[in-house]
Amino acid sequence: MAYLALYRKWRPQTFTEVVGQKHISVPLARAVAEDRIAHAYLFSGPRGTGKTSMAKILAKAVNCEHRRGADPCNECRTCREITSGASLDVYEIDAASNRGIEEIRALKESVRSLPTVCRKKVYIIDEVHMLTKEAFNALLKTLEEPPQHVLFILATTEPEKIPLTILSRCQRYEFRRISTEDIRDHLLFIAEKSGFSLTEEVADLIAVRAEGGLRDALSLLDQCTGAAGGQTLTAPMVYDLLGLTGKDRILSLAGRILRRESGAALTEFSAILSDGKEPSAVLGELLAHFRDVMIAKVQPDAPELSIYGDAKAQLLAEAAALSEPFLDALFESLHGTLSEMKRSASPRMSAEMGLLRLARLRGSRTLEGLLDRIEALERQMQQGLPAPMAASPVAASVPIPAAPPVPSAPAAPPAPAPEMPKPAPAPAVSQSVKAPVPSPETNTPPDAPQPKRAAAPRKATRKAAVSTPAPEPVTVPISTPTPAPQRELAGEPSVDLIPPDTYPALWKKILAHFMAIHRIDIYTCFSKSALIYAGGARAVISAPQPFIVQACNTEAFQKITAEAFRQCTGKALIPHTVLKGSPEEAQAKADAAAPPAPTAPQAGETAKPTAPASAEDGYVPVSKDALPQDPLLAAALKIVPDCDIYEKK
Repeated sequence: MAYLALYRKWRPQTFTEVVGQKHISVPLARAVAEDRIAHAYLFSGPRGTGKTSMAKILAKAVNCEHRRGADPCNECRTCREITSGASLDVYEIDAASNRGIEEIRALKESVRSLPTVCRKKVYIIDEVHMLTKEAFNALLKTLEEPPQHVLFILATTEPEKIPLTILSRCQRYEFRRISTEDIRDHLLFIAEKSGFSLTEEVADLIAVRAEGGLRDALSLLDQCTGAAGGQTLTAPMVYDLLGLTGKDRILSLAGRILRRESGAALTEFSAILSDGKEPSAVLGELLAHFRDVMIAKVQPDAPELSIYGDAKAQLLAEAAALSEPFLDALFESLHGTLSEMKRSASPRMSAEMGLLRLARLRGSRTLEGLLDRIEALERQMQQGLPAPMAASPVAASVPIPAAPPVPSAPAAPPAPAPEMPKPAPAPAVSQSVKAPVPSPETNTPPDAPQPKRAAAPRKATRKAAVSTPAPEPVTVPISTPTPAPQRELAGEPSVDLIPPDTYPALWKKILAHFMAIHRIDIYTCFSKSALIYAGGARAVISAPQPFIVQACNTEAFQKITAEAFRQCTGKALIPHTVLKGSPEEAQAKADAAAPPAPTAPQAGETAKPTAPASAEDGYVPVSKDALPQDPLLAAALKIVPDCDIYEKK
């Protein structure tokens, strides 16, 4: 007897045997049991999901001589003939090769005759979307009012190509892709019944590879079992038989890319190609791997991740280390490389250059990626520890090396510092750093006072705070004067505060400026907003809705709004929009209502030193030249070069 393919041998014969389509099999079975069969059905869905099988089961159910509930008996003459395709009353028509109007006219003539043996004549038209427009028009009347003894079952993978006039005359059922668990369980069941060995890992691999099509899964299983020659199927055998790259090699290649090991990534890629794989196929599987990383971030227990087996923990660690903006950049770069390979005269060269670009990626080019990097840098400076950038591709298996520790030494007693005038008091941001270690070439004892000079007070533009954890550190506070906007946010009023009672009139002038320069978009966003603070270097605007806040805080809006304030007030104010009712609005209103800051000393008066420079508080100025050679401290001073530094006595 000729060999029968697995997908034909294990084709479902009853409604209960259909895998993964209960939302269709249950209503159809109920309609058969209650004798409420419609005159036309449309089965649509992806390939290999059971459309034709369901049509044959329905044809047998309506014509079975000894039906068992809703399911056909599959033993009577009618059932056997329909199963074997020998029935004279069940027609299977391929619309791809019978798509013209002449074939539909012949079908209309056939419809008029009564069935030979069965109760109903059943017409199963597969790939019905391939019919021509004229053929559809010829079928309309017959499909709408067929004789009582006729049943139409249309099947298609592209229902959007079928005219609405046809769709409206049918009961439509959408077949879904079959889940990975259902396909895996069915493969294990078939392996058990067929008497060959199949592991769950191989069943998972085939189920994922089938992409929701049970027929594809059975064809892959048939191919692998035939090539195995009676041996137990293993995952490496399936990878080799199907021409796939093993997940361990894809994980290794992805890890080298994420660690920016360009040379090692190219070596790994060449080794994969030497096994007979195509460059486009390797990059396609690498793209699928990054998709799995994205799925692992949002759904760690997704069934399709089961194909990684013992390597799933590594996949989850990789997903935790990568940010969504960086994954977007990886997808964009890989898609561009794959498109370039289709047009390239040397696909391998294009693939290698694409891998080099992937290894050089450091984050997303989007605004969100840049914001993540800035926040990560701020955390690094505040904690004093190297932290991974939110948008940087750092694999979980590669630790970030910490800064080398600096040996600590006893602190030298500070020398008295001369008093000098200081600007208005500002909160100091202080963290601990180690005291300098005396050089072995000098004869200065460790406990000798170190010469220090006060740094000239200059305006700082940012805050900086660094610390190096070490046993028993000697604290040297690093104090940075807070910029004017930060002082105002901290509750310290600005000396340049514009009187709040002038805000309504000033805001009308700002809105009039927007109209004068024909920026209706900015005027519309700000028309329902209000100015609640203006002074120092900032202006705070209260908006009623979040989307207005987001729009007004964009760089383009802020630039034009700042120019409007400069035109109307003569001052360079940085605008910032907050949500009405938010804590930021309450703080800004409190700052506007606060009393004015103390005025500067008049002519002839002696300027008094600020509190941080007072010896009573235990702080004295320190020169930058007297600071220890610490890498983190050096990095902080590069970011905030204009700051005053104090040492605690």
